[in-house]
Amino acid sequence: MSQAAGWPTRAKILIAAVILGGAAAVVARVPQIAQWTPNEVALCGLLIAAVAVGELFQMELPYRNEKVTFSVSDAIWTAGLFLLPPSVLAIGLVLGVLAGQLVQPWALVKVAFNAGQFLIGINVAVLLFSAVGSPPVTEPAGWLAAAIAMAGFQVVNTVLMAGVISSIEREPFRSVALVQTRVLHWVGNLAIGVLGALLWVTDPVATPLLVVPLGISFLAYRGWLRSIEERDAMQAMAREADDLSRTGVATARLHLPPGQEDARALATTLNMMLDRLDAAFQRERLFIRETSHELRTPITICCGHLELLHPTPTAAELAETVDVVVDELARMARIVDDMNTLARMEDPASLRTEEIDIDVFLADVSTKAATLTDGRLQITSGPAAGRLTGDPQRLTQALINLLKNAVQHTPCDTKIELRALTADDRWRFEVTDHGDGVPPVEEESVFLPFCTGSSHTPGSGLGLAIVSGIARAHRGLAGLDNRPGSGATFWLEVPR
Repeated sequence: MSQAAGWPTRAKILIAAVILGGAAAVVARVPQIAQWTPNEVALCGLLIAAVAVGELFQMELPYRNEKVTFSVSDAIWTAGLFLLPPSVLAIGLVLGVLAGQLVQPWALVKVAFNAGQFLIGINVAVLLFSAVGSPPVTEPAGWLAAAIAMAGFQVVNTVLMAGVISSIEREPFRSVALVQTRVLHWVGNLAIGVLGALLWVTDPVATPLLVVPLGISFLAYRGWLRSIEERDAMQAMAREADDLSRTGVATARLHLPPGQEDARALATTLNMMLDRLDAAFQRERLFIRETSHELRTPITICCGHLELLHPTPTAAELAETVDVVVDELARMARIVDDMNTLARMEDPASLRTEEIDIDVFLADVSTKAATLTDGRLQITSGPAAGRLTGDPQRLTQALINLLKNAVQHTPCDTKIELRALTADDRWRFEVTDHGDGVPPVEEESVFLPFCTGSSHTPGSGLGLAIVSGIARAHRGLAGLDNRPGSGATFWLEVPR
């Protein structure tokens, strides 16, 4: 119960009535308090202490913005029906509740309401218990009488609390009041209270043994309440996920349930999955858009030359048109091949992994890149040789692409360095050039499909995108350490 200023008038009136009703019940007991014996004063003090301790070990079941509170103090009150005079039970109850709840960070209006409703409820329970003759705890009739009395207490508690919550939340009273946990709460505390009173009457020395089942019951009940709370959080999450799937809003995410670690962890994981799916859809849309643009250019060139071709062309005109069309079709074929390679690289299942010796692997890459680099390549390995698990063909393809990128964008008289470094449980392959580096505005886009930047070198713009795909397929990363004006280092990092 918080933010009282925004509550409906109906809720405020009900809360005020409960507080005033509890105060009236205390006033009605004042003449009896004046007649207490020292023994009854001592019993009241013990009851206050026991109830206060019980109130410190409460369980809260959230309902929307409110929390319904359950306490094992009900078992103490049940035992009090058999063992204490009504006035001692009522006054000890209200003072114990106030003492136990005021030390907690609760709003005063909530503490006052709780004390009022408990006091009204226990007075109803005392009336019902007296109405059936107040039988002793040693007789089954006493157990039945306690059950009737505490059922009355539970009904009063439920009706008053549900009335306030339904008013504040504007929910049907029935849906708030019929909470299955209240039945278990009533049964558990009734059994413990009757057992405690029975032990006190038959063998007071054995009464402390009740602490063990009381503690076990408390832990079991708290765990059950938490499981219900988690179930409700999961159901709410499922409904929200269903709403998200129906709306189709790509940027929408699940809300994190407050106070539920397992549910929050699941929601966080699902949101991360949604982020990855959204990123994949974004890449797919970008890929389709860029692909259509890249393929449209050679198609337009081919169509233009064919449309301009004379119905009776000369041999030279026909040969020129054929050369242009064949060249553009070859370019389209290369683009399609690179697109197919890039699509396969996104799937880890496409890899054919094996143990790779790093020194042998680098030597193989050097041999295959010899013609491409024309003597410019320098290879160095880390401080010690090692091995990794991966697809040697795909990793070779990735490094060849990086070397090709370095060759195309650096002066022919500069060196290109390929090195392998190891750190923790990962291998890092670096290709360093000494050209002009990458323009800072292009750093974040160099690994995107069809990105050629400001360069006028020929190519589909898929080489670095393929490198990134190979890295992701190996559960690794690809990146760039840029040095504008003095070169760049493109790297590929994969687990061992």
